[in-house]
Amino acid sequence: MDALREWAAIARYHIMLVAMTAALVFGWITTGKYLFALTLVVGLDWFLINLMNRVTDLAEDLENGIPGTERVARNARAFTVGAWALMLGSFVAVHLVWPALTPYRVAVQVIGLGYNYKIVPSPRGLSRFKEMYFFKNFGSSVLFVLTCFAYPLVVAGTRIVPFSTVVVLALFFVPFELTYEILYDLRDLEGDRAEGVPTYPVVHGPARAQQIIDALLVGSCCVLVVGFATRALGARELLMLFAPIAQRFFYRPRVARGITTWDCVLLTHLGTAQLVLFLLGTALWLRAGLPANVFL
Repeated sequence: MDALREWAAIARYHIMLVAMTAALVFGWITTGKYLFALTLVVGLDWFLINLMNRVTDLAEDLENGIPGTERVARNARAFTVGAWALMLGSFVAVHLVWPALTPYRVAVQVIGLGYNYKIVPSPRGLSRFKEMYFFKNFGSSVLFVLTCFAYPLVVAGTRIVPFSTVVVLALFFVPFELTYEILYDLRDLEGDRAEGVPTYPVVHGPARAQQIIDALLVGSCCVLVVGFATRALGARELLMLFAPIAQRFFYRPRVARGITTWDCVLLTHLGTAQLVLFLLGTALWLRAGLPANVFL
């Protein structure tokens, strides 16, 4: 069991799960289809990004005591070669099924490489998104938008909602997802500070970082309310207000006592559970013959 937990930590399975579930939920809302097969591709792409990130962030992860780091350090070359082989092989295999998805998958992996390797032009020369203020967190949110919104729309080839609905949902999702990023950065504060990674907690301090989180949570709620008021969203999507509210009550006491790796994993699982509850609730609602949405 200890070995299994270590491998799960290396893969960052909790991030894979929440990305896969988010793709399923937003794919269903925007296309009307449960794209279960696509979630496997989403999980694979996030696995590849996470694995390469583990290899390139060894010093920081060792400083922060992230589980599985010692194993990655001992086998860094094997992990790197395996990740590249899996990436290129999956490009070929998935292209045979969904050729239109390939440009988006390439874009996702290129951004992932820019997050992990010094290939991004900057005023100081080549850098990583992770070493660039603002882009460190924003780059990850772009990856989520591509895998959870663009992937389903491309694979389905159609949408059942206005484009404004897709935009509003994405605008809600980006600030909400950024709160996860900053909470992880609060956990990694000492390692990031030692390695000079310009996260919001490092640059502005933990107290200001919490204010940024609260502002993002309020902003994501406001996007949903405005979307509902303008009829871009219905009451079904307005239920997502629960997520940022729950996030606020969940994270505050944990940050006050010192947020841990398990807190971050549990927080991510909470997001997955909320998405699953949304899927099950709407499915039962429709099976009961009730209207698909209200006030849309």
